Amino acid sequence: MSGALDSLTVTAKTSLSEILEAFQSSTRDLLLIDDRTVITDPHLELLTDYPRSTSAALVAIVKNGNTLVRQNRVASASSASHKVTIGNRDFVGALRLSQRQRESILPAIESAITFKAKGNALDLLLVALIRATIKVDAVDVLSAPWSRSDDSLERDRVKSEINGLNIAALRLKMANRANDGFFSVFFLRKFSKILTWVAVKVGATPNQVTILSFAIGLYSAFLFSRGTFLPILLGAILLQLSIIVDCVDGELARYTRKFSKLGAWLDAVTDRVKEYLVFLGLAYGASLEGRDLWIPAMAMMVIQTFRHLSDYNFAQSVKIRVEEKFALPVDFMAEFDGIVPTEREPKERLRYWLGKIIQFPIGERWLAISASAVIGGAAFTFTIMPILAFISAVVVFRGRAIRTKEMEKAPLKSSLIIIQSDLLGIKASFTKRISWIEPSVLRLIEAVVLIAIFFHQDVLGIPSFIILFSIIFHHYDNLYRSLQNEKKPVWLSALGFYVGGRILVIGGALLVGINITLVAWYFAIVFLALSSIQWVIGHKQNRITG
Repeated sequence: MSGALDSLTVTAKTSLSEILEAFQSSTRDLLLIDDRTVITDPHLELLTDYPRSTSAALVAIVKNGNTLVRQNRVASASSASHKVTIGNRDFVGALRLSQRQRESILPAIESAITFKAKGNALDLLLVALIRATIKVDAVDVLSAPWSRSDDSLERDRVKSEINGLNIAALRLKMANRANDGFFSVFFLRKFSKILTWVAVKVGATPNQVTILSFAIGLYSAFLFSRGTFLPILLGAILLQLSIIVDCVDGELARYTRKFSKLGAWLDAVTDRVKEYLVFLGLAYGASLEGRDLWIPAMAMMVIQTFRHLSDYNFAQSVKIRVEEKFALPVDFMAEFDGIVPTEREPKERLRYWLGKIIQFPIGERWLAISASAVIGGAAFTFTIMPILAFISAVVVFRGRAIRTKEMEKAPLKSSLIIIQSDLLGIKASFTKRISWIEPSVLRLIEAVVLIAIFFHQDVLGIPSFIILFSIIFHHYDNLYRSLQNEKKPVWLSALGFYVGGRILVIGGALLVGINITLVAWYFAIVFLALSSIQWVIGHKQNRITG
């Protein structure tokens, strides 16, 4: 157990007052465990060893359970005196109280004590926290048995099962992402688990693995640029190796509990860079054989950017709007828990995985790039990829349109979209419910105008691709910063001239005869080099001073 926590075993005789006293008298987070709870050490470590800024509870997926989880947080809980409107989890009986929420937690417990409600103190505590709108992260117990039972024989049975487990294998399994794409779950991660085990043994860090994956991806792009069959075949194989290694950094972070904003940013941006440099390599390789595929290569990059930004922003917008509903407190002894059922019936397994595939996630997408390049070269890749992306978009955006109609017709109470606008002087979204699509549309308009300028000035080639790539990297950088509630420094955004100024500068420079390579160097230095350096240095300083 982490030395940063205190702990208290909760029995049938433990009162809320005792929990209050234990938490109040400590300056450290408090781990509360029901004396009837039987779980594995790796699952308990999800509370003790993971870096957490809020309280957290262990739960297990159960249909019609005693707890409701939405957006990875506990939305409703039950006790002998309380019930949930609808449940999708069972509370396992382990809860971490965060001192960062101390000012909210203390009055919530004090208020609950006055009602003298019947029930286990741990259950009553969870109800008190949730009904006081205090955030409690839901941590799922997966891949291992557990028990919270009054029956000692049942507890002994589960203990026996746990003693028979291979704990090292369980830790590796827990490090895997179960909600990934079909190809990643059933193929890529079968290999990545082996590499993760090796990485653990040699003491590699997640960031080192990310850089290794990046290097393999860069060499893959170089091989694609050779334009002939054998290099393209090897490039395709290395692209698959790159994504397998890319799975390892996340697994390693979850296994070793080494998380950082820098690591999350590095993992995200290197994936985009690898994919788009593969498009560059394919277009350049085709040019060696006299084929001009620069517009299709740029178009593919723009299509993927449109999808990526909309994917992230839609998911985050939904999360923010759901979080807003958590802000309404419920009386501790109210019969109704304030939850309006909106849960849809879970999809059957086949429909679930078909839905995953149709979303065209990175595993399926990179497989399509590799296979199409080997089968028909760059021209085939830039033909089949937009078709697959279009089919995916039709299905995905149809579902999003339906969900958007269900949203409250009100502006998003967050700076998520504004940070990404990159428009000088704009401080509000243009729309309300559909604000999540705004960054994607702005990027599309900017890219189409720039590609038209490059075509009109007859400067399509590596420099024009690098200009567009650098600008797209800039927009991804803004996205990933906004997801972490940060934004690019004003001076750095100003060097990029914002959207309108950037189009004028690039168009004007080409009209007066400035070499496009110089323009490419400028934006590459500002958006690829300076932005990355500023992010890395800023977060290293935060880690040192924090």
